[in-house]
Amino acid sequence: MKKSIFFCFIVLAFTSCKDNESELSYVPNLEFISISPLEITEFKEKVSLVIKYEDNDGDLGENNPDVKNLFITDQRNGVQYTYRIPQLSPSGSNIRITGNLEINLNSLSVVGSGTSESVTFNIYAIDRAGNQSNTITSSSIIVSK
Repeated sequence: MKKSIFFCFIVLAFTSCKDNESELSYVPNLEFISISPLEITEFKEKVSLVIKYEDNDGDLGENNPDVKNLFITDQRNGVQYTYRIPQLSPSGSNIRITGNLEINLNSLSVVGSGTSESVTFNIYAIDRAGNQSNTITSSSIIVSK
């Protein structure tokens, strides 16, 4: 009898413990998907970045056009481009959202003294609660004169 009570106590103790990995994070998560084209001529072609987003409470995105919540930094010179992710779910809905975003970068140029150079971008987002996502890095493209 004592063994069965002890066994029940152990089972109860293990089943009542919380697993930290199963707790939902409210910080948005980004994943790099693609960048294209892989080679461009400066000022002539636009670059398209595709990133995957996940947000467990659905507060990624903003309706206010003056608020910037997506940040892309050119790793060659540290110039940061700011964008607005439109609101992706209704305010107060607290639902898990996931999807892909396509961002079209403005014209790029060669910033060094050569005729071509490689460029990568760091990308992160901030949700309406102020949580900053992870920072992801794009694969590289070549910009030529």
